[in-house]
Amino acid sequence: MTFDLLASLVPVLAPILIAILVGFIWAKKGTPAEPAHLTQIILNVGTPCLIFSTLSTLTVSPVELGTMAAACVLMLVIFVGTSYLMLRGVGLPHRIYLAPTIFGNLGNLGLPVSLYAFGDMGLELGLIMFATQSVLFFTINMWLMSGKASPLSMLKTPHLYAIAVALAFTLTDTAPPEWVSNTTHLLGGMTIPLMLVMLGISLARMKVVAVARPLVVVCLRLVVGVGVAFGLGWALGLSGPAAGVVFIACCMPAAVFNYLIAVRYDRNPGEVASFIVLNTLTILILLPIIVPIAWWIAETS
Repeated sequence: MTFDLLASLVPVLAPILIAILVGFIWAKKGTPAEPAHLTQIILNVGTPCLIFSTLSTLTVSPVELGTMAAACVLMLVIFVGTSYLMLRGVGLPHRIYLAPTIFGNLGNLGLPVSLYAFGDMGLELGLIMFATQSVLFFTINMWLMSGKASPLSMLKTPHLYAIAVALAFTLTDTAPPEWVSNTTHLLGGMTIPLMLVMLGISLARMKVVAVARPLVVVCLRLVVGVGVAFGLGWALGLSGPAAGVVFIACCMPAAVFNYLIAVRYDRNPGEVASFIVLNTLTILILLPIIVPIAWWIAETS
């Protein structure tokens, strides 16, 4: 790794890793901090405000917005098929591993990496993908995990309202009231730091009860993710930061929310936690490789 590349990577990776480390040390010292409580703040307050604040002031065009949302949907659809075949091929239970291999950490880790790798444009593009996945995760995935469809659960998803109201302002080229913009910007600003700290706390709290099986899935999922990223970039004609952000999204580890859902519906949470911890640590180690590749894709596409 050249000195120039290292000098470029440090400002990108240092804030992310330090914030995660703060949460990890905080939890290891036994200081009271409950991930479930932080999750509720992030999910019901911080994230909707960040979504509204960003989407209501988008600098990307409606076409780019639609393209990124489509990229996210296609990414998840492809992951459903490839993950099913991958798990079947190695003889691992879909009940445990399918959801974690489909839904990546586009929030806690994906947003900071996109932000620091590509600036405000990266945050906007990454947030479009995160918002799209969030709606699908808390509706369709929850229906599948619970075994019953509940349209009412969609109406309880705050992300949906934040997206709808923000797009109403954006697509009509109307500025929201200043007090609304200032409030959502203030509350949304806490989201990314809290996401990273919560990721560190979660990594410290979750126990690794299995290594071999989860590690196999981690390696296969990363290979599949890289292939999906290049395939989507070619199929959708992505270029610049959009191509880089899609690559980052495809490489992200399993979302921590997968563990919370596994606990709620008793889907072997111990093994899910093992997969998430190993997956996250692997990606954190590989970030010095993933980010330069994302830069290269953005420059050459």
